[in-house]
Amino acid sequence: LFAFTTASLGTLEMHASVIKNNGRGYLFLGKSGTGKSTHSSLWLKYIPGSELLNDDNPVIRIGEDGTVRVFGTPWSGKTPCYKNDYVQVGAIVRLNQFKQNIIKRSSIVEAYAAVYPSCSGFRAIRSMADGIHSTIEKVVLGIPCFTLDCLPDEEAAVVCHNAVTE
Repeated sequence: LFAFTTASLGTLEMHASVIKNNGRGYLFLGKSGTGKSTHSSLWLKYIPGSELLNDDNPVIRIGEDGTVRVFGTPWSGKTPCYKNDYVQVGAIVRLNQFKQNIIKRSSIVEAYAAVYPSCSGFRAIRSMADGIHSTIEKVVLGIPCFTLDCLPDEEAAVVCHNAVTE
């Protein structure tokens, strides 16, 4: 219901895990079972100052000033992480399981294609679809997006952290 009623208001309910670190939020996207929660847990373990903001359904919102923020929500999946908090988005990272750890900055088109499938909403309703598309466009034009092909190991967290915080 939240996604339905806010899609045209500059919000995106996401299927993602979010880490707060050094005053920024980092969203990890991917298909179910890809390792979003695992990657967040690696940041918690190996990247100092990391804190879990949400582990399943955070909300991105474009502020009136154009700032992209991510909010904790009452929906956090299996992890009891229900934080009434928010932070400015530092980067969005699409995860893929792979045999080594490689991160690459996404083009605008690649970023759009990575973010779109992680957004909740009923795209058959034109006003909702238009709101989702408009908000994604603003997000990918203003926030760096990456693809991380990775293993579930310390190096993946370090490689990711180093790339997204440069």
